[in-house]
Amino acid sequence: MKLNNKGFAISTILYSLLLLASMILLLLFANLSGNKKTNDDFVTQIEDDLNTCVLDGSC
Repeated sequence: MKLNNKGFAISTILYSLLLLASMILLLLFANLSGNKKTNDDFVTQIEDDLNTCVLDGSC
């Protein structure tokens, strides 16, 4: 069985680029998800502090 060396090299490069792009997208989505969670927690903390301030009249 004889392989076409050019076709094999090109397909190897294309599949590796596809895999690399997929990994980058997954890492990007994971990073953005973590940032959203951190921002949501921060906003919730600020809302709680402001509600406490208004209810206590300490502001």
